[in-house]
Amino acid sequence: ITSCRLETVDLSSNNISEPFPSRSFLLSCDHLASVNLSHNSIPGGSLSFGSSLLQLDLSHNQISDTALLTCQNLNLLNVSTNKLTGKLSDSLFSCKNLSTLDLSNNTFSGEIPSSFLAKASASLEYLDLSSNNFTGKFSNLDFGQCRSITLLKLAHNALSGDQFPVSLGNCQVLETLDLSNNKLENKIPGVLLGNLKKLRQLFLGHNHFSGEIPTELGKACGTLQELDISVNNLSGGLPSSFTSCSSLVSLNLGHNQLSGNFLSSIVSSLPSLRYLYVPFNNITGPVPLSLTNGTRLQVLDLSSNAFTGNVPSGFCSSNAPSTLEKILLANNFLSGTVPTELGNCKNLKAIDLSFNNLIGPIPSEIWSLPNLSDLVMWANNLTGEIPEGICINGGNLETLILNNNLITGTIPRSIAKCTNMIWVSLASNRLTGDIPSGIGNLIKLAILQLGNNSLSGQIPAELGKCQSLIWLDLNSNDLSGSIPSELANQAGLVSPGTVSGKQFAFVRNEGGTSCRGAGGLVEFEGIRAERLEKFPMVHSCPSTRIYSGLTVYTFTSNGSMIYLDLSYNSLSGSIPDDLGTLSYL
Repeated sequence: ITSCRLETVDLSSNNISEPFPSRSFLLSCDHLASVNLSHNSIPGGSLSFGSSLLQLDLSHNQISDTALLTCQNLNLLNVSTNKLTGKLSDSLFSCKNLSTLDLSNNTFSGEIPSSFLAKASASLEYLDLSSNNFTGKFSNLDFGQCRSITLLKLAHNALSGDQFPVSLGNCQVLETLDLSNNKLENKIPGVLLGNLKKLRQLFLGHNHFSGEIPTELGKACGTLQELDISVNNLSGGLPSSFTSCSSLVSLNLGHNQLSGNFLSSIVSSLPSLRYLYVPFNNITGPVPLSLTNGTRLQVLDLSSNAFTGNVPSGFCSSNAPSTLEKILLANNFLSGTVPTELGNCKNLKAIDLSFNNLIGPIPSEIWSLPNLSDLVMWANNLTGEIPEGICINGGNLETLILNNNLITGTIPRSIAKCTNMIWVSLASNRLTGDIPSGIGNLIKLAILQLGNNSLSGQIPAELGKCQSLIWLDLNSNDLSGSIPSELANQAGLVSPGTVSGKQFAFVRNEGGTSCRGAGGLVEFEGIRAERLEKFPMVHSCPSTRIYSGLTVYTFTSNGSMIYLDLSYNSLSGSIPDDLGTLSYL
């Protein structure tokens, strides 16, 4: 190309894996203003463009050479998610016109040069240095006059110290401040942060802050929309100054030591609140019904506190349509029955009432909720039956986790209609009858636990059609007949993914033949480890070991079933040779 008048070039997501050539037609484009080479596999090469270039996006590649980061007249440089390493040097900031700089998701290390930030703050509006390995004291950073920065992200590094830099107070146009996942400690500097009058998003979670939430932080409430101070060591309650947080949409106070009645006295009065997360704290008393006085709340997570009394029956009692999508009250000390009025929450997608002291049946109104995907109520004293008609009269269930209750009756045939189901756990109940062959229709089903019931009949060969099944536990029933060789039909064909990232705990029985079954897999979102350790199932065997974490697949492709427990039944015949093809078992 002898004459190039291109102004914009977009070669993103084109599977480019070669180094960028030193002699490229792009270099002769005198008018070139914007180049997008993101989402390729470019390892580097000669990337020096002309002075006309204003925007350069090299994100999501394999670039490792920081010498390529020259900027001349650039106002946007994005090299996030590459393999850049080493220390951050002042030479990187040779350009004075840069307004957006994104170096996130690399492996930069060492301290952030104070002079770098001082220069950057003169022109930068957007600075993202998150997800690297930066160290040093946060208080040593110098933000200079900081006239322009609206977004500052330093999350997922190793910044430490018990003080904030005073110069951060100069960032008066700052809208987003993300310091989460660092090693910051001592008290939250309420005076400094409260004086940032345009702050919309403040993320301080996963640090080591202690003491009470500062009253002065409420001064930022005029504009604040998102506040995350979870996973720290904060005590006390939410100060009354937060009643002025009229714009607050999301509030995350989880995993602290908070207590008191701030939920009813302060949080209930926030008119814009949609997402409320307060799990793993020390809040006592009844669940405040006033939390749903407004019609905006979509997610309510109060798991792992010390709430007592009943599950409120008035959550969706107002005349206005309820917006509630998730009610998470697991691991408290709630009693009574599951209220039928929850059936009025027509937008509910998830209910988790696990690890309480609930009795009685699950109301039919809940089974008929049209959008329900997660029904999790394990470790209670629930009775009654699972009704015929699930996933027909309503609902689109993905997880049905009711293990360790007192549920009777049979497994409904209509479970075959739950085609989005990925985790079914009905173990340790009082179920009778056979296992419906229609479960073979559930091609997304990854975990099926029916152990420790009174199920009879044969193991359905149709289970071999479950294309995602990695965990099958049928131990301690009255099953008879032979082991179907079809259980190995998906060997080498299973793809990972359907339950990836789910919180779980596996109580492994290590007491030999005196224990029934190899152990129990339990859903563990919102449950305290110390509460599980006292649970009867943990002590049903002379020796047990608890493993917990996130589910991670052991294969990337060509997978197979990884867990198969058919013990303590009345099976006969031989073990099918085909089970030998389950290479990940």
